[in-house]
Amino acid sequence: MRRRRVDLDGEWEFFPDPEQRLAPDSLGGAGRPIRVPGPWQAQFEDLRDYSGMAWYRRTFRGPEDAGDGGANSVEVLHFGAVDYHAIVWVNDVRVGEHEGGYLPFELDVTAALRRDAPNTLIVRVVDPGDDEDSLPEFPFAEIPHGKQSWYGPVGGIWQSVWLERRPVLHIRRLRVTPEVPEERARVRVCLSAPPGPGCEIRFTLTDPAGRSHEHRVPLPPDDATPELTLPVPGPLLWDTVSPNLYELEGALHAVPDDTEAIDRQATRFGMRTIATSPSGHLLLNGRILYLRGALDQDYYPDLVYTPFSDAELDAQFAQAKHMGLNCLRTHIKITDPRYYDAADRAGLLIWTELPNWQELTEAAKRRARDTLFGMVERDWNHPSIVIWTIVNENWGVDLAVNAGHRAWLAQTYSELKALDPYRLVVGNSPCFTNFHVVTDIEDFHNYYAMPDHYRMWKDWVRTFASRPPWTFAHAYDGIESWREYIRDPWNPLPRQPAPEVRRKGSEPMVVSEFGNWGLPDVGRLRACYGGEPWWFETGIEWGDGVVYPHGIEQRFKAFHLDKVFPTLADLSAASQRMQFTALKYQIEQIRRYPAIVGYVITEFTDVHWESNGLLDMCRNPKSYFDVIGQVNSADALIPTDWERIAFWEGERCEVRLALSHFSSLDLRDCRVEWSLDSAPGVSGSFGGVLPQRAQLTGIGTAVFEVPRVTEAVRARLEMRLLTAAGELVTRNHHELYFFPRLETAEAATRLATPGLPRLGARLAAMGYEMVDDLEAAELVVVEAMTDELRAYVQHGGRVLWLAEDPESQQAHLGPISIAQRQGRSWQGDWASSMSWLRQDKIFGGIPSGGTVDFAFADLTPETVIVGLSPRDYAANVHSGLFVGWVHHIVALVAERPIDRGRLMICTYRLREHLGTHPVATIMMRDMIARMARARAAEPAAPA
Repeated sequence: MRRRRVDLDGEWEFFPDPEQRLAPDSLGGAGRPIRVPGPWQAQFEDLRDYSGMAWYRRTFRGPEDAGDGGANSVEVLHFGAVDYHAIVWVNDVRVGEHEGGYLPFELDVTAALRRDAPNTLIVRVVDPGDDEDSLPEFPFAEIPHGKQSWYGPVGGIWQSVWLERRPVLHIRRLRVTPEVPEERARVRVCLSAPPGPGCEIRFTLTDPAGRSHEHRVPLPPDDATPELTLPVPGPLLWDTVSPNLYELEGALHAVPDDTEAIDRQATRFGMRTIATSPSGHLLLNGRILYLRGALDQDYYPDLVYTPFSDAELDAQFAQAKHMGLNCLRTHIKITDPRYYDAADRAGLLIWTELPNWQELTEAAKRRARDTLFGMVERDWNHPSIVIWTIVNENWGVDLAVNAGHRAWLAQTYSELKALDPYRLVVGNSPCFTNFHVVTDIEDFHNYYAMPDHYRMWKDWVRTFASRPPWTFAHAYDGIESWREYIRDPWNPLPRQPAPEVRRKGSEPMVVSEFGNWGLPDVGRLRACYGGEPWWFETGIEWGDGVVYPHGIEQRFKAFHLDKVFPTLADLSAASQRMQFTALKYQIEQIRRYPAIVGYVITEFTDVHWESNGLLDMCRNPKSYFDVIGQVNSADALIPTDWERIAFWEGERCEVRLALSHFSSLDLRDCRVEWSLDSAPGVSGSFGGVLPQRAQLTGIGTAVFEVPRVTEAVRARLEMRLLTAAGELVTRNHHELYFFPRLETAEAATRLATPGLPRLGARLAAMGYEMVDDLEAAELVVVEAMTDELRAYVQHGGRVLWLAEDPESQQAHLGPISIAQRQGRSWQGDWASSMSWLRQDKIFGGIPSGGTVDFAFADLTPETVIVGLSPRDYAANVHSGLFVGWVHHIVALVAERPIDRGRLMICTYRLREHLGTHPVATIMMRDMIARMARARAAEPAAPA
């Protein structure tokens, strides 16, 4: 018989029940209209944060042929996923229930269904929240819930619903396991019951080229899940370049009566393998794979958890591949199967994860196991899925101290590998203060602000590439040893492994989370949502409020950031440029070490207030969309070991170039060409390069004398990799700044540096006249502000205070004080900080577009100026910093009058770089000139 499906998606009635007083027979009149599939929080403004009980009702007309198969047919009601617990009634008959928010369930409703008549379907949903007393049987802390603890609750029917007539004996699913070396596939035929004697299944296998072959296989009479072998001669492999998919239909027949199939079921699968090598590589179909991934939290602008259309899924995955990605890490969420279908079609690898809980109780362990194994069973056939993760970081476990949690993780890893030995398993994907126990991939997460902490990133990547002891759990010897670890977590000294650790030492190494923020264009978000996105009012509880979007336009204006960036859209574009330069540097550092065989950027798209996506929440590309693929490539040209990117004209500039080669291309005798975009005649090339696959090959050093310039320029060293036949393989660029030599400082500018001979010598070398007497000085430059200096300013003096150290403030200055960034939101390693220069009065000779980019490497402040009012930012703040969605705004360079005198404060680390670093030198020159002009403009004191 032919199956018949009735689609039950569309408009339903919805009844919130916060008091838990309703029942199927007391729902009363019409409820609110709600769209199924889709969480209720995405559809009702007043229910954004509502967790609890709610009811759904749908009336539909029973099909005319309902029950026509008599005793040989059943009516099955299918739910793709309901978060979290569902009880279902059909025509007042309770037909079943299901616990779990991510997996499908089916109910036999044959006896309750009315033929050719109205039928009423009611679903009671419980979505647990923080109030555990109201729903004690489902404590939120003990159920898999993923990022609902971050971005808000998700409840209700969020995947599709349908009613299907099937024969009593039917095929539930076909589970296909490819065996590529043997040129065959094993097919587990999951039947509703043992077939009895005289049944066979007829497979029709259609290969990616459209060729079909039929195979008949008798079925054992007493086995409801027989596993059969299907030949796949000369298999066309599925990979990221050619995502070849096979279609398999299984038709269940009674023999010899084979006039019509009893039932049919179809699926798609791919022939591919995923493995690791003893040398620490990832292997896709036996070939070395370099993982170029991004984290995907799988949230959507319209229905939050529910994906948009298949066409839109295809479009966003095309965007991922355009940016050079070959993998998405679907983050602690089991998504709609349509997502994985689209990844199968696109040739995107998927690293998918079990949603987390908060407390690992016995009930949580049971729910985690059921969800994990159900996920694997549901998604078995998807060739795109190559990695499973059990735990993300320390979410729901304590692997540092709790030996029981480590033992549970090790056991769960073993059980999962036994269930699915054909994919890779990450036990725990760790970060600072948590660790691996047993895993197929040695991955780790880390975040640093760029360029502020670029040296920390560089050192951390180098240490991680050495396979340090700190990636795996070590024995806990007490609080003092733990504190010692916290003080110096990246120290690669040997540590005693915890007893539960099973480390082979050849696990492929992957940096599986890192990234920086790039604020979205608020105007484009408003256009997408038809106004301010609802989630602008969320996030205030995270990061001291810095991720709260609402009011960004007001903060932009109040702190006069329009003096730096003409519009908020311009600020967003600058923020995105900073995000790209950060990612580029971070990836290039990773690619320096062949021991690291991949990375995962945080993240593919913004998620509500979390703005570190490569696309925004509405899938609008960010400013670097067309160039980031140059870095995210299997073969990557990288500049290595540079110390600065700012040079004086006439200086010798050297940039060492290397090639990270992980593609399957034959690059013997390839060629690398380089050129300077600001000086067409400055170029060079390296021929006859013989790169080794899966290694870093030194190419040579691009050497040139910085051309003469009349004004500072931002330039690019362009690099191109060509095959021996002259075909372009990849390209990259390295940003540089060139500055004209400064004229000798005016001799009339007299400076004093009391007690600071080294600083005085540097300023003298810049051409300033140095004096010892403060009264003879036009400007006093100091490294600490004392009460004596404050009095000097009050009486008309001018002081430039280089406040590079938080201890440098030794005088009371009213509301103004110096604070250190470390340990505060200004550190900017998670919700990124962004520093800026106002260039209308000073610093105009630094062509960074108002941003503090890698031209300022090693100069970025470790201290900030607090206590200034928004009014001060109108005229007296020349550089500042904000965090996240333009919060916690502080100054980095500011001036203000104190009685008859004037004080300028600078927190940039300039003093050790004066004369040698162009940016440091220009900043110092500009500040001195600013203070000197201010003095000259003052009216003369009365005689």
